[in-house]
Amino acid sequence: MALAADLQAQDTISYKPTASYSFIKNEMNVIHHLEYLESFYEKLVELRSTSMGVINIIHLGDSHIQGDYLTKSTRTLLQEKFGNAGLGLIFPGRIARTNESLLIYSSAKGQWTGGRLTYSQNPLPMGIGGMAVKTLLAGNSIKIKSLSQNYSFNRMTLFFQKDYNSYSVIVKDSTGIPLAMAGAFSEEEYPNVSKLILPYSINQVLFETNQSLATQKQFILFGVSLENSNPGIRYHIIGVNGAKYKHFIAARELLNQTPALNPDLIIISLGTNEAVEHPNIDPQFTSQLSTLTSELKRVNPNAIILLTTTPNFYKKRTRINPSISVINTKIIEFANTNNIPFWNLHEVAGGNHAGDWWRKHELIQTEGIHFTKKGYDLQGHLLFEAIIKGYNEYVLDRHSKTH
Repeated sequence: MALAADLQAQDTISYKPTASYSFIKNEMNVIHHLEYLESFYEKLVELRSTSMGVINIIHLGDSHIQGDYLTKSTRTLLQEKFGNAGLGLIFPGRIARTNESLLIYSSAKGQWTGGRLTYSQNPLPMGIGGMAVKTLLAGNSIKIKSLSQNYSFNRMTLFFQKDYNSYSVIVKDSTGIPLAMAGAFSEEEYPNVSKLILPYSINQVLFETNQSLATQKQFILFGVSLENSNPGIRYHIIGVNGAKYKHFIAARELLNQTPALNPDLIIISLGTNEAVEHPNIDPQFTSQLSTLTSELKRVNPNAIILLTTTPNFYKKRTRINPSISVINTKIIEFANTNNIPFWNLHEVAGGNHAGDWWRKHELIQTEGIHFTKKGYDLQGHLLFEAIIKGYNEYVLDRHSKTH
């Protein structure tokens, strides 16, 4: 019995709970309907025991996700425990005149126009990143630099428009040496996707448009996944400022490109912008929630969906927003009815009146909706802890069934 207990202890993962704030409800920090995450946790067990393979997580959301503050914390902590297989999907937001992951820096040569899925009349198709940038000239380029040595890369999954009108792309390193080419007509398992293997690891890459046929006259980039050859976790972010469930439903190309990332877990963190519209909550909200989860599951049948509730925030800087509870109740009711795992961030963060505590501790910004870096870091730690609590519970139950 002692040996079995020792084996269990070795297989579980220790962590320090985020207990520095009295209003955080650590005992509530769990994933509900945990049994539907068993296949995901089994993959984590195999990854940790064999040091082989890659587990892909997509975190889809709004402005809380676009800046990669919350997700940076969760990604870093998970990769410390299970291995670092790369930064994952990013979008060069600066080129589209918006913010981007704090782990990259992007710049461009030549003229580029941008768009995102929240635009009412989008001039560009919306691919995997929920945003897009376009140029009309060959020889224009985009530079993306990883700001962390932990995220050098020798593999990429490049998402761009592929047709007779589209330029191909020459991939160069920081010294201008060509490393690969992505053709506009190359045969791939998924449309508008090129998977590239580089001869060596780099921290900076240049994508230069190249015209080889007279019909080619434009290039539209949807996003790029920065990857390495190591086993571990890849944590992809798809965050768009102002996004709602209905925006992602309308972005058909985005949904159809998600299988190229081979997701094992898809986390959906939406609802804030629906609640901002208080008191005019969209009567189709539950239907939209159902449609998005169904469509993601249809194109990614082996992926697990994990819903999160929206945390407390203010209406007009100081007032409690009643629509937050309405939106979260709808998310939880939908998850319970359809046996979908969910993480109740709103409850864990302190509930309906937690905003005052978050403000007192400088965890929420003065505008009352977005959080500070410290606040997002706290949320990212809490999500990691909820995932690991479930993992440890699964491991202990797995041991009890095999011994």
